[in-house]
Amino acid sequence: MAPVKKTLGPLGHTFLKDWRDHVGLDQETAAARLNISRTLLSKIEGSKSPYTQRHLEAAAEIYGREPWELIKVDPNDTGSFWSLFRQAEKLTGKDRERLRDIIAAGLR
Repeated sequence: MAPVKKTLGPLGHTFLKDWRDHVGLDQETAAARLNISRTLLSKIEGSKSPYTQRHLEAAAEIYGREPWELIKVDPNDTGSFWSLFRQAEKLTGKDRERLRDIIAAGLR
């Protein structure tokens, strides 16, 4: 039996380029730090080539974010709650409890 050709869907959008720009790196520098070619980085950022888990984790370390943020969070969206949540995660004790209670009350 001949192998079945699988049709792959389009790659989803990420914010990899936006985060690279946000931290002030050009493609050449970022690619060198990621240990990949500039061409491959360009293709990954343009959703023309898939990224690997290693690419994502390395980029997260270089850009100072969590891997999922590079996919989900737009650093240019000033109205986003993500940056606030990131700061809130650093709170401890009563400050953390108070903020959690405020958010929970607002969502009821």
